[in-house]
Amino acid sequence: MTPRTRNDIAIRDAVRKALAETEATVADFVAGQMAEGFSLAEIDQLYVLELPLMLGYRVDGGRIRASYDSRIVERSA
Repeated sequence: MTPRTRNDIAIRDAVRKALAETEATVADFVAGQMAEGFSLAEIDQLYVLELPLMLGYRVDGGRIRASYDSRIVERSA
């Protein structure tokens, strides 16, 4: 669904920004692990990306701020 209002567009842009930040975090983590000698297969076996089930947003001084978080954790055996 294409956003039609200014607020809908701001929410979409905030979500896209938050997701891009998560993607950059994952890319940096993988690059760091590969620099330590791990292969992509090993990284995939050892770690998992956890994302929240909900995304929040709030209006802050007329701007919409998205709240979205992630973390990389070791997989349990």
